[in-house]
Amino acid sequence: MTVSCNFAKTFISRYFWAYTYLFSKSKTTDFLRVSILPLLLLLLITPLSSSLSLSDTTNIVTKESLDRICSQPTIYHHFCIIWLTNDPITFTIRFKGLLELVIQKTQLFGYKNIAMIKDLVKTTTDPKLKISYGWCVTYYELAIKSIEDAIRFASSNEYELTSQAAMRAFSSITTCEADLAGRNNVPSDVTLRNMRFKRMCNIGTVFSDVYRF
Repeated sequence: MTVSCNFAKTFISRYFWAYTYLFSKSKTTDFLRVSILPLLLLLLITPLSSSLSLSDTTNIVTKESLDRICSQPTIYHHFCIIWLTNDPITFTIRFKGLLELVIQKTQLFGYKNIAMIKDLVKTTTDPKLKISYGWCVTYYELAIKSIEDAIRFASSNEYELTSQAAMRAFSSITTCEADLAGRNNVPSDVTLRNMRFKRMCNIGTVFSDVYRF
């Protein structure tokens, strides 16, 4: 399959959609300039001629094919490679099954994150932070529902819907981050795990778009 300028155009369109979605969900717009606009700028300056050639999606995943797909614009290449290489399943499945593995791993990580935040709701003594954590639980519930949708769509080869579902999950956690922004005493692990979850969602979105073309 070949990803041409259509891939980049699709991704730019998807992030403009996310910007609108977040604007409608959030109580503040300040974080949008920080979270979304730099990424939009990156997309706009990424050469639209970049392409990916993957000869046969029925082939077993190799280090070379994984490196190529993890090199797509907007993916954190190092994170993508380490995350998937550390899973022994990755190099035992056919390339077409890689997307489903990504989404399943994202779902599992999301379950762990929501459990962590639910514990923080119970243990924090900061009333304002407790409210923010409560909102984050809601946003993670929405994100996990979106990931469940993505799993269903991917299994039926509906890659555009898979991409949209993964982006909704990404957007939900961006809103969680906005609610936590500026709060004191937020554990660094919360910030890190939110960031990792978003990177996983982004990988799911990009892989879905690659599979479409």
